Amino acid sequence: MSTPRVKRLLAVIAAAGILIGTCSGVAAAGDAAAQPPPETVGYADLVVHQNPAGLMLMVGGHRRWSGPPDPAYGIPAEHRQVGWALGINPAYARASLHGEWKPVIFAQVRLQYDAYRFFGRNGALLSFPSADSKFGKAEVDDRSGEEQTGWAHRAMLQPVLTGKVGGLIVRNTTDLAYYRFSGEGPYFLESEYDTLLKDGDFLVNNRTSLLVELWTGSGGRALIAGPYFDLTHAAAADLTRERVGLQFYCSPLESLRFFQHPRLYGRTGVNLRDRNREGEMFVEAGIGADF
Repeated sequence: MSTPRVKRLLAVIAAAGILIGTCSGVAAAGDAAAQPPPETVGYADLVVHQNPAGLMLMVGGHRRWSGPPDPAYGIPAEHRQVGWALGINPAYARASLHGEWKPVIFAQVRLQYDAYRFFGRNGALLSFPSADSKFGKAEVDDRSGEEQTGWAHRAMLQPVLTGKVGGLIVRNTTDLAYYRFSGEGPYFLESEYDTLLKDGDFLVNNRTSLLVELWTGSGGRALIAGPYFDLTHAAAADLTRERVGLQFYCSPLESLRFFQHPRLYGRTGVNLRDRNREGEMFVEAGIGADF
């Protein structure tokens, strides 16, 4: 990653850290606080997006061991978690395992492994000859039939910092990912971040959000919305994408029949910097529930 881009990414993370440090305080748990029992949760979500177009159906679950609730915020100040997920779309299937540790109320880190199986269609495992290759909709459509079947693997470290004061939430999430691909290459289309990666490549994604609790109710019901900034950098191709937009999350009910915490969420914005879609709008939306 070139020096100016390193400085820009570090500036974003540092600014988020300062905001979170300002908003957050670690309150000592009271001696009488009860230890919650371990919690097992399953979930299902369907996510669709446009520019680039795609969808993903996901099911998964986790087992969580939480500490006593923080007296200032009413949520556990720390937890440990293990989980799994399966996702499928017309291009590939993905199986995931993760472990997560939250040592303090404002910081957590996740270690995740993903295995991908590409179906050889819809742009899956599509190879490109150089880091300068275009890979927009027209280019991918023109290469229809050249996709390959095969496997990919990802190891990802994901630190998250969160600060809250009143109804204002600041969150910074960083994905530090390492990829291995089978196939022709040397560059492969990676559809989750819409970029080009090599076999044995690294990717960094950083997302900073400023969210407002517009409405909250009992049992986790809430409507939250606000702006965010998203930066992705693929190392080998030296390829950077920057996005800015608005996002929302809405969980209006505690339960709906046998589903718990039904939710709607989405985001929309503009590609500030993108090889194929600069200046264009994008939209993502999802629906899901726990069980």
